[in-house]
Amino acid sequence: PARRFLGNDGGFFWDTGGGWVKSVDLPITQFYAGYVDKNNPLKVLGGTQDNNTLKTESDPYNWSVLLGGDGFYCLSDPVDTNILFAEWQNCCGRSGIRRSTTNGSSFVAASGFVNADRYNWSTPIAMSPKNHNLLLVGSQRVYLSTNNGAGFSAVSGDLTTNPGSALVYGTISTLDVSGVNDSVFYAGTDDGRVWRSVNKGASWTNISAGLPVRSITRVSADRYNAQVVYVTLSGFGQDEALAHVYRSSDRGTTWQSIAGNLPDVPANDIVVDGLDPNTLYLGTDLGVFITRNLGTTWWGLGAGMPLQTIFDLEYHAGSRQLFAFTHGRSIYKLDLSALPVSVRPTPVAPQLALSAPSPNPSRGPVRCTLELSRETVVEIAVFGLDGRRVRALASDRWSAGRHDLVWDGADDRGRSVAAGIYFLRAAAGGARRMQRIVLTR
Repeated sequence: PARRFLGNDGGFFWDTGGGWVKSVDLPITQFYAGYVDKNNPLKVLGGTQDNNTLKTESDPYNWSVLLGGDGFYCLSDPVDTNILFAEWQNCCGRSGIRRSTTNGSSFVAASGFVNADRYNWSTPIAMSPKNHNLLLVGSQRVYLSTNNGAGFSAVSGDLTTNPGSALVYGTISTLDVSGVNDSVFYAGTDDGRVWRSVNKGASWTNISAGLPVRSITRVSADRYNAQVVYVTLSGFGQDEALAHVYRSSDRGTTWQSIAGNLPDVPANDIVVDGLDPNTLYLGTDLGVFITRNLGTTWWGLGAGMPLQTIFDLEYHAGSRQLFAFTHGRSIYKLDLSALPVSVRPTPVAPQLALSAPSPNPSRGPVRCTLELSRETVVEIAVFGLDGRRVRALASDRWSAGRHDLVWDGADDRGRSVAAGIYFLRAAAGGARRMQRIVLTR
């Protein structure tokens, strides 16, 4: 009874009577974002939940703390690798990002930030791929530095819808600079807007038309084609998890979905392969996916990674390695030169539509309909709040089209279940839909 264990967002701890001790060798760190030094793939930086901004320059066993608090976006200057940028939550408590000229042994605050602005929990920082002196940081507006991050000034107005909220909301969630033309900036917001500037922030154009109104997780300009830009979105906050990935070949004037056969989960980051512009890597809530045909078909990438949310992807061109920063299982890397040239496409999952139950709440039978895009094996069951199956309604091959479902409020033994909340779940070929049912007696 004197032995205690504790798990929290900072890690795993135990106490056998002498006080709490933290396990430091479990790869369970929650990374928000990371960066790989362009000159040295062994130098990896990462911002973590409750575990600071970290750095290693040798191997996975030698990490040092750069900056305290929760860590988020971080960068290493490709020209002078002793210059680092990092932050803690909400852009260091709205005081501005931190800059180091000593490889992280000390940091100073960059100037020019307005404390009254709204800063995202994970405030975006972006450096121009062409000009290391040009950096962007976002609040509800865009800040620009032309002196390598020493000082910033605002170059936009409020790019959000300025929603009223008890939480920090209505902020810029992602920024990027074109790798071909460093006068072209992109910004995305957590309330569903995407913007473009073609004159280093002097003016901005709203290019959100054609995109769902969902949180923008990344706007990524193609590093080699000035006209191409990608957007990934997440409906996590709206309880809507469709795989939203879009591509534009005209700098955001028009958009095309490239979600293909992706599972219905949030998309968090996208990277273009440096050797093949048709090959894309996508970080999602279910791991990393790859396409070799611009999103017509996708498949899971690599082996050996646990099923995990990927918050950030970093492509290291010199070593042909892809780094995946996960939010709960640390960092993984993959040698892209070992990938096969082609892989059999993953079968496209059937599309499901499960109507709202009626009546709901109900004292008796509950009815709804299930629509299938093609013939497939369907598993339909009712579950309780504790996750246990209450009643199996179907486990068979069904034809495409509309099917009526009825649950009479009984369990698998035919006994009436107690009043409460239940969940009706339909699953087929990797696709799932769920509806909540309230029974009253």
